Amino acid sequence: MRRLKGEDNSFLAWENDVQPQYTIKAVVLDPGQGREPVNLETVRAAVPALVEHVEPLQWQLLMPRLGFGRPWWISRPQVDLDYHVKHTTAAAPGGDRELAAVIGDILEAPTERHRPPWQLWYVDGLADGRVAFVLKVHHAIADGMASLRLLETIYSTDPEAPLPQPQPGPPSGEQRPGLRTWLPMVLRHQGAAALNFPRIVARSVRVAGIMRRRQKAGKPGYAAAFSAPGTRFNAPLTTDRKFAYHSCDMRTIKQVSKAFGVTVNDVFLAVCSGALRGFLDRNGELPVETLTAVVPVSMRPPGAETEWGNHVARWNVVLATDIADPVERLRAIADATKTAREVQAERDALLQHDWMEYWPLFWFYSRALPLVSERMTRRPTFSLIASNMRGPQRRLYWAGAPIEKLISTGPVVFPMGLNFTGWSYEDQMTICTLVCGDHVSDPWEIADGLPAALAELAALAPAAPESVDKAV
Repeated sequence: MRRLKGEDNSFLAWENDVQPQYTIKAVVLDPGQGREPVNLETVRAAVPALVEHVEPLQWQLLMPRLGFGRPWWISRPQVDLDYHVKHTTAAAPGGDRELAAVIGDILEAPTERHRPPWQLWYVDGLADGRVAFVLKVHHAIADGMASLRLLETIYSTDPEAPLPQPQPGPPSGEQRPGLRTWLPMVLRHQGAAALNFPRIVARSVRVAGIMRRRQKAGKPGYAAAFSAPGTRFNAPLTTDRKFAYHSCDMRTIKQVSKAFGVTVNDVFLAVCSGALRGFLDRNGELPVETLTAVVPVSMRPPGAETEWGNHVARWNVVLATDIADPVERLRAIADATKTAREVQAERDALLQHDWMEYWPLFWFYSRALPLVSERMTRRPTFSLIASNMRGPQRRLYWAGAPIEKLISTGPVVFPMGLNFTGWSYEDQMTICTLVCGDHVSDPWEIADGLPAALAELAALAPAAPESVDKAV
């Protein structure tokens, strides 16, 4: 058994019928290049061994008795293959748009909390005989860094590696502990939290003082909440999801970052901003004021790289959608992320995570108060979510078949009904666009602007001097 951290529990607490908190990790491969058969039957046969091998695939939620205390993960390695392994066929001709439509449908598919919170979908019907494995996994299990570890554990960097085989004998799972065992565990955790609370408050007071001194000194801070005007993406969510993606050349992204002296993440945000600005402008909906984004960044301390769960900070930055010139827009975004990095360095980096251990209080601060403020100001807390992750640094394989493409997206959370997620793999960054279908019926109207926004920046980029170090 393991108790969920406050940050992991937050994804369960935010979840409801119209905003399930699942992420997608999809790969595309050519079965014809495999050393072993790659089909639905061999995938189903390999999953029990994968579950034994990949610890979080065994986890099932154990909800607290009478709502007292935090949920726990309990190990249940015996899974129902009919529930956890699904099959669907993409419509002809099986290109990116057809696969994206399948992923959108998978995001809408209902799940059951009394089972381990993941499903693996086998998708055939893709062009040239390709297939896709679409892993749908709850965000409470893994953030970006933990998801990277998950992928590198499920797949292999060795093309000669065989598919995993289950251990002999039935796997043993954990049972709900009796009241005499459970109650003392909960009381110990609650007692430790109560003893630590005064220190949390003192740290919060110190951080507030740091932020006040920064403000008095005339230094910029994070993008302010409720500063961006509302758009169609900030309306209430429904269960409908629409999904699109485009692969952008990673070498071009790095060339642009080097030429302008900015980071790869800055270029990613500028590409998303350019595509979004173009979409809103074409539809006569471009606000005069800039939109803003919540940008998750990894905050894993040394030694925590192999931990599951979540450990991220959230930068609040402007997207400079009010700036027509793409280079000026990129520089404005780079200034915003530089400020966010400075603010993060000055304040207590782990304070937000520690506050999440006191979920009722953190919920009041992070959800209840913003909802009231949104109604009063008629503006969203922030406009959208934009997340960029450096993916596997080596080619991955399944049964000897090389993985050709990696596609990933996080969820949407009201009032941010638009999520841009970028993952790099080999020489491509695949940038995904997830929206509520009631807000945008065709997300390709946004996603198709991503390569064009990158090409526009590349065309305007000066030749980078050889002495300039590569931006990361």
